[in-house]
Amino acid sequence: MRYTTLSGIAALVTVLVNGVSAVPAVAGGSGSGIQVPCDTTALTTAIAGAPAGSTLVLARHCTYHLTTAYSGNDGLPPIDRQLTIRGQGATIVRDGTAGAFRIFHVASTGDLRLDDITIRGGNSSFDGGGILVDGMLKLSKATIDNNTSTTDGAGVDVETGATAYITRSEFTFNNSGGSGGGLQSNGTVTTDAVVFNRNFAATDGGAIGHDDGDAVYRNTTLKNNTSVIGGGGIQLFGGTAQFINSKILNNTTTGSEGGGIRNDASLTLIKTEVAGNVVGGSAGLGGGIFESGGTLVLRDSSVDRNSANGSGNSQAGGIFNAFGAATLDHSEVNNNASTVAPGGVWTNIQFTVSRSEIRNNIPTNCDGSPIIVTGCVG
Repeated sequence: MRYTTLSGIAALVTVLVNGVSAVPAVAGGSGSGIQVPCDTTALTTAIAGAPAGSTLVLARHCTYHLTTAYSGNDGLPPIDRQLTIRGQGATIVRDGTAGAFRIFHVASTGDLRLDDITIRGGNSSFDGGGILVDGMLKLSKATIDNNTSTTDGAGVDVETGATAYITRSEFTFNNSGGSGGGLQSNGTVTTDAVVFNRNFAATDGGAIGHDDGDAVYRNTTLKNNTSVIGGGGIQLFGGTAQFINSKILNNTTTGSEGGGIRNDASLTLIKTEVAGNVVGGSAGLGGGIFESGGTLVLRDSSVDRNSANGSGNSQAGGIFNAFGAATLDHSEVNNNASTVAPGGVWTNIQFTVSRSEIRNNIPTNCDGSPIIVTGCVG
């Protein structure tokens, strides 16, 4: 093999130091980066030794099995610098018989970019079953699957001050002992074309838990997620969040607050659908959305076909609002149902309403609410 550039010589030195095969970096070349064979030891060695700014290229469709933790609660060496890993359809999995550890930890100085990869089976005794982020994470074409955490963020946990950009990815079958079955969002989070499907949280936020920071979810779908206490799809306790061109569908809480959304923060829905969600606990409130003291804006959005179907005083299949500031702007709250009235909207603070409608909810649209939303009939 002939090396004629400094980058080629550097790549060869990396081969000798790390003991993994490599090709010289070629600008724009599909094979650029350090090639990592289908061997778990080679993967660990490559991550530990790769210089800042390196790209690791995993063996196509390989499954890398982690049987022991690298250190502490981390299955692989912590990422404390900029590193790109191109998965080429590879999977990194913690073996089911292994002890409890997460897959990746991005340290506060770290910048990890993962592309075309599956992260599966992480099992953290703390936050972040799949990936814990204290620095920066960029996920593209990633599957975050069947990870578990004792506390928050079974799939990915983005800590306060950290940043995550997630595109064209999916979070499936992750299981949190706290909040955020798929994702715990406490830093700065941006998603685009991401699906959260069949994740579970033992407290709040079956798909997403959001306690702090700012998040923008574009073209993002939360469907078939479950929580025990509230927010079958998402719970927000602080910070701000926007959903744009998104869907929050068929999520469930067996608790009493918000089948789709539980909001105590600042939430804006733009061209977003909230449909088919269920709050199923006794005296459950807000099949679609439960709002308590936060700010809620719906713009060109819909809250349809949700239900509060538990026993007792289960109300507001559409929206339940207690002491929050709510705005309906060119939006609709239709075809929702609850055990007792109202089936559409319950609120003790008047909404701001612009060209919106509340119709066809059962047993009533707004009757039974302390305040009748402007324009709501029956």
